[in-house]
Amino acid sequence: MPPSRRDIVAGLTMAATSGLATKARTQPAPKLARIIDDPRASSFDIGPDGNAWRVLVGLPDVPAPPEGYSAIIATDGNASFPGLWDGLQALAPDAPVVLIGVGYPTDYTIDTERRWFDLTSPGQPPQSMTERMMNKGQDRKTGGRRAFLDMIADSILPAVNQRVRLNMRDLTLYGHSLGGLFTLHALFTRPEVFARYVASDPSVWWNNGEALREAAAFAGGTRAAGGSLSPPLRLLIARSAALSPDNRLQSVPALVEILRDIDGLEVIYQPYPDETHGSLAGVMRDQVLLLHLGRLAG
Repeated sequence: MPPSRRDIVAGLTMAATSGLATKARTQPAPKLARIIDDPRASSFDIGPDGNAWRVLVGLPDVPAPPEGYSAIIATDGNASFPGLWDGLQALAPDAPVVLIGVGYPTDYTIDTERRWFDLTSPGQPPQSMTERMMNKGQDRKTGGRRAFLDMIADSILPAVNQRVRLNMRDLTLYGHSLGGLFTLHALFTRPEVFARYVASDPSVWWNNGEALREAAAFAGGTRAAGGSLSPPLRLLIARSAALSPDNRLQSVPALVEILRDIDGLEVIYQPYPDETHGSLAGVMRDQVLLLHLGRLAG
């Protein structure tokens, strides 16, 4: 006897349910963000209701210099802030440095949907298999990075400055992965905001190599405007070279070569042959701090 329509529907339902269960088992559970339990660590929310950013602030235990505290600003703050806090206490507990993590009002390390929007330009159709594989967020909303950069520069930094006096000429911006891509975009479009930039495994594959086109335009614009950046800036680019066979990172050295031709921009390139994309974020914690503190050689 052929199966009835009810049997077919039931079978499809069981198969779908089984598939969802398997997918649920293979996907890692969301990781809770670590909260720093210290009176010098605090947070506040800024932005519209239902779409605010959470700003985590770590204060030093030393008086501010006459010009104010220097500061490190990190994207993906829920994930990056605790590591930077630990690193600063270990490397330079008496340094007059404020830590600022820009994240989201969630208990978890990452808000995937919001970071995809905040850290990207409007998405374009991938043109290669590698780009299609990497662009896992192609169904997510993208294109919010200009507004996000304006929010950091024009609202978040002034809000922190109202709470603790900052030296607005002594700021470092740090981001990993899409955050690294965002960091490069900040350099290319608002280079006056930060003195130092750290791009860890920047997602140079985004929009079919858009970062290289931005870099070339930035270099050309600098030459047309006089040929030199003033005041001079520092840029640290790190690459998890363990992934070098993957085309998604092959453009990083080309990006470095474009930027090295810019007078007034010191480019430090660090390949890490034994690190993966995930493990590099932990390594970069200390590198960000060393660059900010002036202890990282070019």
